[in-house]
Parts: sequence; C-alpha cells; structure tokens
Amino acid sequence: MGEDQSVADTIWDRLDYCVQNLAEPFRASEIVGWFRRHHPDVKEPSLRAHIQGATSNASDASRGMFAGRQPLITRIEHGVYRRFERRAENDGAAQATPSAPVATTRTDVNIEAAVGKYLRDRDPDARYASFDYCFNHFQEHRTAVAAWGQPTGMEVSCLQLGFYLASWGMLRGSSELLQRSARHLVPLVERIANVPPALWELDLNGYDASGIDLVYQTALDIRSALRPVEASDILVTKVMLGVFGCVPAFDTYFKKGFRISTFSKGSLGLVGEFYRANASTIDGLRQATLEFTTGHPSTRLYTRAKVVDMVFFIEGGYPGKAAL
Repeated sequence: MGEDQSVADTIWDRLDYCVQNLAEPFRASEIVGWFRRHHPDVKEPSLRAHIQGATSNASDASRGMFAGRQPLITRIEHGVYRRFERRAENDGAAQATPSAPVATTRTDVNIEAAVGKYLRDRDPDARYASFDYCFNHFQEHRTAVAAWGQPTGMEVSCLQLGFYLASWGMLRGSSELLQRSARHLVPLVERIANVPPALWELDLNGYDASGIDLVYQTALDIRSALRPVEASDILVTKVMLGVFGCVPAFDTYFKKGFRISTFSKGSLGLVGEFYRANASTIDGLRQATLEFTTGHPSTRLYTRAKVVDMVFFIEGGYPGKAAL
C-alpha cells in the first residue's frame, strides 16, 4: 500500500473507532464521510484498502497485510457492513483467532469485591451520583410521562439527562453532543415518553428473546432520536442505563471487562447468561440509589443491569482494578 507500519496502524485504529461509533448497518461511503470530517489527512485509496483489510468475509489475499488481524467489520451486502462479532463468524479469519471466553465462564470475577470497590467512595456530591439522580427522576415520572410535555418538566428531564451524560464522559473531546445544548435532547425525551410500558419493568431477569428484542429495538429508536448526532453504542446504552436501568453501558471498560467487542443481540444474550449464573449474588447487591434532596439512600434499588455494569466497569480496569 506504500505505507509504513506505523501509518497503517494509525489508520487501522481510527477505522476501529469509526465503526464502533456508526449506526448499523453502515455503508462504506459513511466510513469515508466520517474520515473526511474527522481525519481529512487520510487518503481515500488508503482508507478503502484498510476497509477491505478489515472485512471478515473477504479473502486473505484481498485483506493483504491485515489478513492476520482480527477483523473489524463484516460485509452483509455490496457496500454495506456491520461490526464484526467474533463469536458469530465462521470464516477462517475468525477461526485463526481464539474466541474470547463467554461471560458465563468468568468464574474468576469477584462480583462482591468489584461492587464494593465501585461503591466505596460513593458520595451524593460526587460525579457518579449523577446516575442516581437521573435514574430516580425518570423512574419517578414514568407513570405520568405526559407531565414531561409541560415546559418545566421537559426542561428538567433534559437537564437531568444531559448532566448525567456529561458526568459519565459523553460530552468530552470531539463528541458531537458537546456541540449541542440540552434542548437537543427534547426529541429523545419525547421518545422515552412513548416507549412500551414493559420496558420500564425490564431487567436482566427478563432477558429472554422478547426482552432482548425490546432492548435492541429501543436502542435503535434512541439512536434515531439523537440525530443528527451520530450516537455510538456507548452513548445509546448509557442513555438506556440512566433512564430505564435495563442494560449495562457498553463502554470501553465494560466491554474489556466482559470480554466482548460489540453491542448486539448476541452480546445481550451473554449478559443475560451471566446474570442467570450469578443471580443470587447480583440480587443481593442491589443497594438503594441516593436521593437528590437529602443525599441519603432512597427507597429505589439499583437494577440488576446496573449491578452488572458496576462489576465490569471495575473489572475492565477503572478506577484501578489493582486496588481490589
């Protein structure tokens, strides 16, 4: 390709970040457009070569110097791709890389210690208490969502959600959401107000086929409501965790700790499996959220999905697994 290895690695890393943040399925033209906006220095022929090299169901010959790497994408039709999910592939490239252990084999995870580490420095004025206040707000209003249509109610909902997302890193750096005001969240809050009632009750103990379908469909709806912001899986799942508590946030730490690479129905199934294998332990660790007014524990418990989110947030290396 006429590039040294360091340049190729840099483009590869950028491509990896790009495809993790595009809504699926996505076209090659969307990848090219993303690079034009974020990395205009990357020449299109070189990018196209990387796209081919990152495709799981392309031949080894056409993947060239990247044939030995774990792919990033899978072609589902001409010019259309989805993120590569190692467990779902049967091609030679996938077989060449040993599969990561599935969640139910994580017998080395000390669930109690991880949750204890997460909650050790919990404080009503600390950054991560923003989750509690956002979650409590939406849960308290879920049976009277029409109230969100009033000016004050809508404003408070947008501000609660926006501050939570900011506290959890969704408005940093080059985030498109950083360039938007809280009012950009109005369509999202309106979408939240119209979700199926069953979603408000859904937790990991309801992760059967229909429950997983509901989570995945809601993720697509939230992604649509945030446009023109290109919402990543991280952003979408953080919204769903902070509002409904029905799914862990698929951020860098969670995915690393859980040993999974993508947000998909298959990944959600593995989360459900992990819960079922450790249900009594997880259920016993559901502590009360903090109340905004007093800073004291409320009568509302963290969901099972939130507990699992805590576990693998710590297990993935934050804020210092060595301290466990």
